[in-house]
Amino acid sequence: MTKKRYRKPNAKDGELLVKYGQEDGQKDLHYCYPENETRMSADSRIVMLAFEATNLINDKTLRKELEDRGYDITTLKFSIMKKEIEHFDDSQ
Repeated sequence: MTKKRYRKPNAKDGELLVKYGQEDGQKDLHYCYPENETRMSADSRIVMLAFEATNLINDKTLRKELEDRGYDITTLKFSIMKKEIEHFDDSQ
């Protein structure tokens, strides 16, 4: 049986990413945003709260509820890209 290797997940520019990975020997879900976009840390925190803190059913988090229903959290991947803002030239 092959042992699965996990790497530290990294988000692309403009991406919020939730993915199982490993950092400093700790394997767990990682809530990632691009290192050069620190403004997105608050957005990443909102996503983390949706998975880890919000009680859905019987005081369980979404993560716990999925695990209890037989889902493998190590396969979870959630990714969303920030919209590009259109800039209009109003000098016309």
